[in-house]
Amino acid sequence: MASSEWRVANEWQQTARRIKPLDIPLLLTTLLLMGAGLAILYSATYRWAPELFRRQLLWLMLGLTGMAAMAVINPAVWARHWKWLYALNLLMLLLVDLIGAERKGAQRWLELPGGFQVQPSEFAKLLLILTLASWLTQTRVSVRTPRGFLLSLLHAALPALLVFKQPDLGTSIVLGALWFGMLYLAGVPLRWLTLTALAAILAFGAMWHLNLLKDYQKARLVSFINPEADPQQSGYHILQARIAIGSGQLTGKGYLHGTQKNLRYIPEQHTDFIFVVVGEEGGFLGAVGFLALYGLFLYRIWRVMVGAQDECYRLMAGGILVFFLFHLLTNVGMTMGLFPVVGIPLPFVSLGGSMLITACFAVGLPLAMRLREQPFRI
Repeated sequence: MASSEWRVANEWQQTARRIKPLDIPLLLTTLLLMGAGLAILYSATYRWAPELFRRQLLWLMLGLTGMAAMAVINPAVWARHWKWLYALNLLMLLLVDLIGAERKGAQRWLELPGGFQVQPSEFAKLLLILTLASWLTQTRVSVRTPRGFLLSLLHAALPALLVFKQPDLGTSIVLGALWFGMLYLAGVPLRWLTLTALAAILAFGAMWHLNLLKDYQKARLVSFINPEADPQQSGYHILQARIAIGSGQLTGKGYLHGTQKNLRYIPEQHTDFIFVVVGEEGGFLGAVGFLALYGLFLYRIWRVMVGAQDECYRLMAGGILVFFLFHLLTNVGMTMGLFPVVGIPLPFVSLGGSMLITACFAVGLPLAMRLREQPFRI
């Protein structure tokens, strides 16, 4: 009997040692962001489409399950099988091109049984982080050489081009930002990255003049410079968002009482422009509080990155940090008219199952790293 009790106690001690490194602040800030996101989304949809909120709850439960699974799986598993993950990424994006569902002039979704749709381009962001970090740490070609640098660019360019073809300019920009941030963390000379960015700008200009961009994409960029030039069409989003956020003033109009939102003057107020709900109903103080919570969340991921003992872990965590930071800055920026409208959602807040599940999986990765802080062998 004593021997059996000793074994049980020993198992509990081993379990406690395993759980001890869990990043509780990261987990708590994630759960708080999820709760805030549900509250904001409910306010944005309860009057006209309450079923969207219920659907988001279902996606969130799936996302939490995925986050827990990612937290208990050793990240070395993803590093060892990065080639299969990369092939899966390209395959899903190719399937979208072949049999994808079309909505609002874009072919970005795959139909699932039960009437559900998934957007593989959202999963492509996390898959690029996993595969690029693994490639950078396993390749025998140094990324600090021209050949290695160009190969890393090709690694990101293939999925980015498939996403751009859908067309999805915003997500392809995210993939480019992930590549840029992770290459910088890998120690690539900044001048190489700067020259690449300049080349991308020149290429974008060429696509503009060659009419490779859609008309609505051009209109969004023009309205960013001068939204008053077309206040009823391309500039409408930005102008109405400014009115709504400005009307919130210091303390806001109160939860569920946003007039611009309730009258549905804000297009896509449940997806790309959902931060308008925060600004109108919470005011300046509510927006600052929300951004402060997001900042604490990003800080915890940064702590995981700088504390990683393995280079692959560090690059994975760095990619996750760039992922969330770029989405936050771009989404809030375009809502306030600081960036062009490119259709980038706000993680944990905007409606969308694929984005929510991707964000949950992304958080599970640094949680798994904290549980296994010792370097691994590939």
